[in-house]
Formats: sequence, structure tokens, C-alpha cells
Amino acid sequence: MATETATTQANESPQDAWARWQREHEVLLERATGPQRVLLEATVRFVAVIAAQPILLRVAAYFLLHAGMGLTLVQVGAAVGHTVRALAPRELLDSIWAELGRHRQPRLHAEHAGPIAKYLVDHPRCTQSEVVAFIARELSVEIEVQTLRRFLESYGLYVLCAEHDRRGVEEADGSRPSFSGAPTSGAPSSSCRPRSP
Repeated sequence: MATETATTQANESPQDAWARWQREHEVLLERATGPQRVLLEATVRFVAVIAAQPILLRVAAYFLLHAGMGLTLVQVGAAVGHTVRALAPRELLDSIWAELGRHRQPRLHAEHAGPIAKYLVDHPRCTQSEVVAFIARELSVEIEVQTLRRFLESYGLYVLCAEHDRRGVEEADGSRPSFSGAPTSGAPSSSCRPRSP
């Protein structure tokens, strides 16, 4: 039935779609405010034009729900031709990702710094690819080498790298993460006030 409705809407002109929608949803229109009616009409006319594009329908529904106009799930669901359940914001975004054939990748978080630090200490000569493989295997997080570099830099984990890596050796993909800071002499920084004895 939902397919029939979408096909019917795709074959209708925007004016005919609005006239049909008004007849079928009189109660919803009676309960809507003036600005809500205008927005619902624009939505129904828009849906009549793009009915064959499910991602655009989902995005339109998401924006309607978050437009600050007080539209209910029922009103938006009727306007775009989706069930009310499918219009919860989280489900809308998930359905868009699913339609695209992708899934959101989990990111590395602060709680991952400990296991990664332990791995770097236990495997002092590991390559970036080995660290990425460890993260995927043990933490179930798929990342790229560049993401690993940013994470190591953000959490100061480059201090766990081997001494030769801290000297700024150029790295290619697959090499050990390197320290990107300047070499230190051990003398106090000129930007710090001298300590009082």
C-alpha cells in the first residue's frame, strides 16, 4: 500500500496531490495552525515532485520535525507518506545511512587511550598498521591511519613511541607512529617564567 501511495503521488501533479491530501486528512488540517497548514501544503507538493526519492523524503521529514513549528509525528508522517514510527529522529538518520549502504563508524574515545597505550608499551616496534589492526580486533573500532595519528596526538600517546621515532623521522603508511614535536634540550622554555629557588 505504501508503494501504491508513492506511485500515485509520483504520477500526480503537485496541485492534484494537495487536493487529494486535503480530502484524506481533513482532521489533521483542522487541528493545524495557519503556518502549519502552509508548511504541510508545501511538503505535500514537494513530496509529489520527489516521491521516487526515499532519502529526500526522509530528510524532508527530519527537517519538518525539527523546524520549530510544532508539527507532530502524525502530521509529518501523513505529509511525507511514512509511518509515525519511522520518523523518530534517530531512526530517520539510521534509515538514511542504511539507504546509502553505509553505517556510521564508531569513533575512538578517551576510554580507548588506556588499551592503546598498553599496546604501544607492550609492542615498542609496532607499525601504524599493526596498531590499527589491534584497535579493530580488540576494540571493535575501524579507523584509518590518519585517525590513529590524530588520536595519538590528541591524547599525548606519542611519548610512548621509540626514541628514534621522536626525532621526527619521516614516516610512510605502515610505519611506526612518530612524535611531531620539536626536539627538546632539557633547558627551560623561554616562554616560561624562571622558577624561584
